[in-house]
Amino acid sequence: MSKYIIKKLVSIVCLVTFIWGQSAGNTTKGPSWYESGGMTITAFILFFIIAIYAIYLYYLKQKLSVERNQLNKLSIDLKSEVIKKESQVKETSLALQIINENTFDAIIILNNIGRIIFWNSAAERLFGYSSEEVIDSDLIDVIIPKEKVVEFVEKYKPDRTKQFATTKRILHITAIRKDGTQFPAELSISDLRHDDTWNTVGIIRNISDRKTLEQELKLSENRLKLALQGEEEYLWDWNIQTNEMYFSPTLQSMLGFEKKESRRNYESWLKLIQADDRVRVEYELEKHITGKINMVRVEYRMKSAYGNWNWIYTRGKIVEYDDEKKPLKFIGTNTDINEQKQYELDVENLQKQLIQDKEKSK
Repeated sequence: MSKYIIKKLVSIVCLVTFIWGQSAGNTTKGPSWYESGGMTITAFILFFIIAIYAIYLYYLKQKLSVERNQLNKLSIDLKSEVIKKESQVKETSLALQIINENTFDAIIILNNIGRIIFWNSAAERLFGYSSEEVIDSDLIDVIIPKEKVVEFVEKYKPDRTKQFATTKRILHITAIRKDGTQFPAELSISDLRHDDTWNTVGIIRNISDRKTLEQELKLSENRLKLALQGEEEYLWDWNIQTNEMYFSPTLQSMLGFEKKESRRNYESWLKLIQADDRVRVEYELEKHITGKINMVRVEYRMKSAYGNWNWIYTRGKIVEYDDEKKPLKFIGTNTDINEQKQYELDVENLQKQLIQDKEKSK
């Protein structure tokens, strides 16, 4: 628009100058001061227009330079942001790839109608299906035995009334592999909402070894209890991690304590043992905990509620360990051997008396 106006002004000046020149040519006299002044004004106007145009061009150049610098800076910032985002995406993808390839738990993601949209490598190893085989399949059809479907549906009742992810739930289920074998599994489920769409993330762990260990420990504990049952034997257990101890009512009665005192801790129990015997008892327990002996068998004197010292024979063993093979629970029995010790003392005294009498007769 500015260029158009300048061109128009130049055209008007030229037209005026031409008309002026024609008028001057029709006179016989020489150019008057008026004509000379008109030419001067015309030249000044042309110079003024050119100057304005030059200033305008300089202004446009400066403006374009500023805008160009701003665009360059914006371009650099955008490139930097793109590079940063690409780096974050690569790092996230690498982390997900590492998790996907190295986790021992099957990770499965379902869409809002319960169909599989993600199936990681651990799921392939656990169930025997490749990702391509199960994508877009119903989870129940893939991993739940037909006879367990009703039970699973009853356990899994998704709560999709909240805005955000629901509280994680852990279900113990029976799962089935591609080859038809079944196994106990622990299923951790979280329902996630994104915009108006729900997804379900499931983490599945094979707990066959854990179940077997629990059964073996339970069987071992029952066998130990049966093996240690007897009229004169009294059960107690010791939580090695918390140092809490429990004494059966019959054992409490044997020592003269009330039933309300059936729970103690390890330190208070040691205080009931005669000082000369305490070190030997701790030594035998430590040898068993460290695996040097299979069972604890030890005799010692224990103080009863009446203040007298009772000879006790204890035998027992560790019956439960944690996942890191650290001992958790020790079960033992106490047998009152006062009469046996008194008999041994009587025999010992009799032998001493016989020896003395024999020496006197010589």
